[in-house]
Amino acid sequence: MIHLLWCTIRTNSFPNNHSIWMRASLDKTNITTHVLVSTETEREFLDTYFGRNNLRYTITVYDPPYRGVCLPSYKLSSNLVASPEDIVVFGSDDFTPPQNWDKYVVESLPNKGALMVNDGYQKLDFSNMEHPVFSIPIMTYSCLVDNNLVIYHPDYTHLYSDAELYKNLYEMGLVIDNRERDQDFVFTHHHWSNGKRQGDSNDQSYYNNMSRDKETWIKRSSMPLEERLKVG
Repeated sequence: MIHLLWCTIRTNSFPNNHSIWMRASLDKTNITTHVLVSTETEREFLDTYFGRNNLRYTITVYDPPYRGVCLPSYKLSSNLVASPEDIVVFGSDDFTPPQNWDKYVVESLPNKGALMVNDGYQKLDFSNMEHPVFSIPIMTYSCLVDNNLVIYHPDYTHLYSDAELYKNLYEMGLVIDNRERDQDFVFTHHHWSNGKRQGDSNDQSYYNNMSRDKETWIKRSSMPLEERLKVG
């Protein structure tokens, strides 16, 4: 089973974005989408979409105290219960997958691990990045458990959390990087910084917290792994 976790801030466009993922999959019956929204109205809207399309899903309503992916993602990941061999994919309003993406991730993760994929932006040698990041986390549930059910640590608001995820999984020896071999499989990152969409107020709010998140990264990156894995 593939568990597609998705914290959407663009609920009106979610059905179109999610449909792209479903059409690109080989077997949508093997995919359960776990989506988080901030209001009951949004839940009702997406409940209609999922039901009309006969898709497997859960919907969580959670209104975080500030904008950013970390608290919502932790709400989903920390409550996920799955089999060790199941695969967890953290989807996003900003990503579109390659054709047969579900078959690709299943075949790429026969054992515990986290899969680095091409996103059309981060270079193979990370030379265009301040730090290596997991821009789209894909891992076995057993790997998520080893990371204390954390995808993006809630000590951050948004930025640098993907760098900590990479650092943790790399130190645990769980990173599987087949990007050079699999350059035809691109999970395209439609990010404003690479000109693939317009920036909006959400993007601005993330960068308003950049200095705070950077301070958190500097502090936490010097901590031992066992301390970084703790929450609260």
